[in-house]
Amino acid sequence: MAKFQYEILTGRDQFDVPGGVVWFLTSNMQESLGPQLPSILNRLGSEGWEVAGIGDIAFSKRSEIILKRQAE
Repeated sequence: MAKFQYEILTGRDQFDVPGGVVWFLTSNMQESLGPQLPSILNRLGSEGWEVAGIGDIAFSKRSEIILKRQAE
């Protein structure tokens, strides 16, 4: 049976960056992934992460991106 890891990508307002949003993995909210969402998704994809869904799971004004990858 396959086992998976899950992660949540969360955006936070930061008006001094292009697009006004900086992205974080919720497991490490101290380290910004940056403002360029396509680049972030491509980098995480090269690490095996896939977008599993998008939704407002934190009840904030911005939807979160749910990621998953096969556990090693």
